[in-house]
Amino acid sequence: MESTFAPIGQHQGASGENSFWPSFTDIMMVITMIFLMATSLLVVRNWQLVSELKESIAAEQVASQTIEITVQENATLEERLANAEQSNSILRLRALKKEEQLQIANENIRLQQQNINRLESNVSQLIQTVKNADNAARVAELEVERLAAEKQTLAKLLQNMEQQLAQQSRQADETRSLIAEQKQQIEQTSQQLAIARNTITSLTESTTNQQRSISELTQEKQLLSQEIESYNRQLLALKGDYDIVKSKYEELIRPARSAKGKFIAEVYYVRNQNGEIIRYKQPGDTEFINLSLAEVETRLDKLKIEKGKDLYVKIIIPENSGLTYNEAWSFMRNLLAKYDYYYQE
Repeated sequence: MESTFAPIGQHQGASGENSFWPSFTDIMMVITMIFLMATSLLVVRNWQLVSELKESIAAEQVASQTIEITVQENATLEERLANAEQSNSILRLRALKKEEQLQIANENIRLQQQNINRLESNVSQLIQTVKNADNAARVAELEVERLAAEKQTLAKLLQNMEQQLAQQSRQADETRSLIAEQKQQIEQTSQQLAIARNTITSLTESTTNQQRSISELTQEKQLLSQEIESYNRQLLALKGDYDIVKSKYEELIRPARSAKGKFIAEVYYVRNQNGEIIRYKQPGDTEFINLSLAEVETRLDKLKIEKGKDLYVKIIIPENSGLTYNEAWSFMRNLLAKYDYYYQE
């Protein structure tokens, strides 16, 4: 079957001869073919661009997810770090308090030991006093024996003198005078003997009282030793009970304090030879800055108004901070009670 369409570039004229010049139909056909080819190229290119765009969007989504996961992991690590630092500060406070309690207990034990040493010294002095009193009593007894012997001697001498008075009447006056003097000496000796006996009685009573005091002091020493042992046992029991009650309180009273999802404001507090140092940092700050307590509270007041119950105040009390337990705990308690979400009603 022969085609009815004329070939491109050939046109059959009215006279039936082939013409060299193309017809309008041929030109339009060429233009149409060029348009179709260009459209095809554009469609293919647009399809490639759409594919590349889809791949780019998918890559951007993957990158966004990766960045989000990384941000979440960094936030979780930061929260864990904040909780760990806060827990570390609290543990340091507890250790500081236990050290102060132990120092107080050691000081009480030292004072009680000083009292015991003082009592032992007093007991030693009383024992020495008793020994001295015993020696004085022995000396007094010897003196009494000596006076008794003198009395017997004087009595014998008196008898002899009376015999001589009977025999020698001529010396009666002198003998009477001598007898009067001897009687006076005897009376003085008798008085000295009575005084010595009274002294012996007093010394005996003093010895008895001193022995009673020694016995009482010994009993007091034993009671003090028993009280020290009881105090040490009570101290150990109280420490154990405190640790148990504290752990149960933290586990049962309410959920644990957490920095997750909170706006964290950090306060660093120490004391050195230059005085108190308070440093402050909040999200957006590149490093800690030194502020006074009034300035820190001013900033926390603003954050409390803005963040409300999303404000987490992290108090950092480093080791060897130079603070006592009461100072560190008072500073932490005041700031947390005023601003931290966990301590708000």
